[in-house]
Amino acid sequence: MQLFKKIPFRYEEKNYEIRIYFEDNLINISTFFNNYPANGFRYQVQLQKNLDMDKILVEENFSHFVDIAKNDIIENRWQKFNNLLQ
Repeated sequence: MQLFKKIPFRYEEKNYEIRIYFEDNLINISTFFNNYPANGFRYQVQLQKNLDMDKILVEENFSHFVDIAKNDIIENRWQKFNNLLQ
């Protein structure tokens, strides 16, 4: 997958990045901390074939998913999810 965009944000004195990757007709959005995935959540958009990715790969098109990824960190959703499994 190719990196489209890194969107930095800071929470509780930690620097995170929301990364948007793409290939063919697939786009992945995930959160990283110190170059490692910050949690197990990934947001994936699978598009129809033959769409023009240059027109689709605009940061504003993914702002909703970026906001969700940030809120995963802020609301500590991954830890809450893991607690349910124990």
